[in-house]
Amino acid sequence: MKIDKDTVTQAQIDEWKAEYGHVYKTANGKDAIIYRPLRRSEYTKLMLETDIPEEEEENVEKRVERTDNRRLGICHATVLYPENIDEMMEAQAGLANILAEEIMAHSGFLPLKESEEL
Repeated sequence: MKIDKDTVTQAQIDEWKAEYGHVYKTANGKDAIIYRPLRRSEYTKLMLETDIPEEEEENVEKRVERTDNRRLGICHATVLYPENIDEMMEAQAGLANILAEEIMAHSGFLPLKESEEL
């Protein structure tokens, strides 16, 4: 995974970790993507901002637009590197979907361990 060492130094990564707690690196081909977890307040705000009126729930286009806006919003809120993430997501239609899912997984949107009866 290629990271521009002039842009992202270990000091920058350490700053991000100090601010956000956890920082993750993944890749889109050879290009690295660095992101942080989504915070609960950011998630709530994003869900409210991208909601659609009840009367539009049956409109497939509106539902798809809402879902896409939510995925893009997750990426915009959390991607720390590279700055051209919008260009990358535009160039590859599925990148926002896959990246948003990965970010959500690192933000606590995973099943808990199996519950046990007490």
